[in-house]
Amino acid sequence: MKRKFSFKSIYTKFTLIFLFVWWFMNTLTFTAIGLFMRSTTFNDLTMVHPVQFREFTDLRVKMNLVFLLSILIGSAIILLTVKRIVKPILQLSEASKEVAAGNFDVQMKVESRDEIGRLTEDFNLMVKELKDIEYLRTNFVSNVSHEFRTPITSIRGYAKLIKNKNLVKDKHDEYVDIIINESDRLSQLSSSLLTLSSLDSKAIPSQKTRFSLDEEIRQVILLLGPEWSKKELELDVDLDEITITGNRQLLYQVWLNLIQNAIKFSEQGGKLSVTLNKENGKVFFKTINTGPSLNKKELERIFERFYKGDSSRSAEGNGLGLAIVRKILDTQNGSITVENTDGLFTFTVELAEG
Repeated sequence: MKRKFSFKSIYTKFTLIFLFVWWFMNTLTFTAIGLFMRSTTFNDLTMVHPVQFREFTDLRVKMNLVFLLSILIGSAIILLTVKRIVKPILQLSEASKEVAAGNFDVQMKVESRDEIGRLTEDFNLMVKELKDIEYLRTNFVSNVSHEFRTPITSIRGYAKLIKNKNLVKDKHDEYVDIIINESDRLSQLSSSLLTLSSLDSKAIPSQKTRFSLDEEIRQVILLLGPEWSKKELELDVDLDEITITGNRQLLYQVWLNLIQNAIKFSEQGGKLSVTLNKENGKVFFKTINTGPSLNKKELERIFERFYKGDSSRSAEGNGLGLAIVRKILDTQNGSITVENTDGLFTFTVELAEG
């Protein structure tokens, strides 16, 4: 794309600056020579040594020619140099417009290791990050649409069946239960999305308090008693007495999600271990359960929003629980890791003691 001449152009500014410096240095040199030639000393020299005077005059003419040639050659060199400097900047400008238009496949070739080269590398990194964000955004919208569409379709379908006046009572009650369950699923999905939105925008106040962490986890285990009893799990609980400072309400969701997740994916009659201890100024919370194995690729994606491993697709859930857990721990300066070895699934949460 051709650009019109403009004094606001960086190309024009560079060129004018270099030309001015070049012209100023040459003018300064020849002005000094001119002043010398008009001085008394030089006039005396012309009377005493006329031959040398003519030679000096010839030299002055030649130097004037050299001056003019230097202006022309210097200008050409300056124009080429400035063009080389400005060219990658103009290319970056054009590439930025393509990115703004939605083309995230743009990559600039790094041709130098100077400031322009580093700027190009940063630009390529920015485009890559934007491409990843766009993929997540598109995938997120698609997943949200799917998660909402499925229960809505079920509710609509069973609601139509209930309108049948000849429907027997058992089937009527069954369909009503399905509608209630799907409505609960929609409610949980909406609540999870609101929580994630609040965490992303950091709209949740800190509300840090000091509380007994072991007692908090014990209450969660009691709350989920019907669930692990229904699965006939062998429960092993080992909680050290630990007091921490943090957002109690947010962290409660962490313990609830992780323990509920461990129960959900445990085998019938399997084992579930919940431990809490501190070491070297750190607090460690673990859930260990027997359950379906996940490969390395699935483990790497397990904290992604809406992600469900192949072996867990038949289980209930919307794939947001672990994403919420990690996001909450980020706000509390904590971390979470997952391991899957020898038929055991282990989630480990690390928090600072205090």
